[in-house]
Amino acid sequence: MNIEKLESNLKALVTNLNQETFIYDLLTAYELPKAAVTRLQKGDYNISQIPGEILWKKKLFFKKETDADLHHLIDRPRHY
Repeated sequence: MNIEKLESNLKALVTNLNQETFIYDLLTAYELPKAAVTRLQKGDYNISQIPGEILWKKKLFFKKETDADLHHLIDRPRHY
């Protein structure tokens, strides 16, 4: 991927920010295969059993957090 293309993709993402699809749009901006991103969005690749979290094995962990201190959240043990 060339850096100019990535920069352009990220600017478009920020300009048209959609909180519901942000993580999937970010993965698409980095040019991950659309089929894989779609399968993750549908839940096929999401191995997290916790609602609101996305865990794509060896690739991504994503959780929207608006209230907790992120330092404590990061240190908390995860059970999958």
